[in-house]
Amino acid sequence: MTGTTKARYDGSILSFQQKRGQESSAFFLPFLKSDMRLLDIGCGPGNITATLAAHVGAAVGIDIQTRSIAAADELVEAAGIGNLSFREADMTTLPFDDEAFDAVFFHAVLYHQDQPTLTRTLAEAMRVLRPGGLVATRDADVGGNILHPDLPGLRIALDLWQRWYEHGEPDVLNFGRRQGAILRAHGFLPVWTGASYVNHSADEETRRETVEDARRSLNSLGVRLIERDGATQAELDEALSAWDVWGAEPDAVYLRCRCECIARKPGAA
Repeated sequence: MTGTTKARYDGSILSFQQKRGQESSAFFLPFLKSDMRLLDIGCGPGNITATLAAHVGAAVGIDIQTRSIAAADELVEAAGIGNLSFREADMTTLPFDDEAFDAVFFHAVLYHQDQPTLTRTLAEAMRVLRPGGLVATRDADVGGNILHPDLPGLRIALDLWQRWYEHGEPDVLNFGRRQGAILRAHGFLPVWTGASYVNHSADEETRRETVEDARRSLNSLGVRLIERDGATQAELDEALSAWDVWGAEPDAVYLRCRCECIARKPGAA
């Protein structure tokens, strides 16, 4: 997480982030070179940054959450990755010189930002990129999610997660498919777009883990939503029950859509 506030951070989110790495950055790897310097903005516990580091000369991850950076530092120490470092920083005021990086990466970050924060963040990404440098984004598109059985309680669960991040703009649910247009509007030149799915239903074990993750998250975030009148106990109960029903269905499907975009900063490559 990376905004100018830590209000929406939760330990259950960190736990989920630690499970993803290779699949989250696969679309960007063919564009990377061994002499590049890369910045991962909103790096979380550093798993994705570590994957990227294997394909570039140096990788730096930043996150505003102290706990995330602590987890990322532990990863570096345990894995002994020499070209990887992390620091706590705000994405709207990056502590780096102009044109310091050849590539900037955002994963599941921009979707959560209001328009002023998004504008400041992309301006900073533009500033720290060298001319011709690459920015890559991978973010949610709730309208592309695939659920079976598509239970009302599951839709309530998805809505509760949206409320947690206080997404007030109507187009936010389709943010992923608009990434190219958003980057272009902020001065970048899109060169590639695509999409992939996070498969939360590949087999019985995966479905069980999905239900456990969903229940852990809802029990944590849902209680606090209720405390600030952002949800009701009845909604939370229905959402939790629906995940149990979904998990008991042997042919259940949950494919979470992630749209991807790569763009260049104008100028000589």
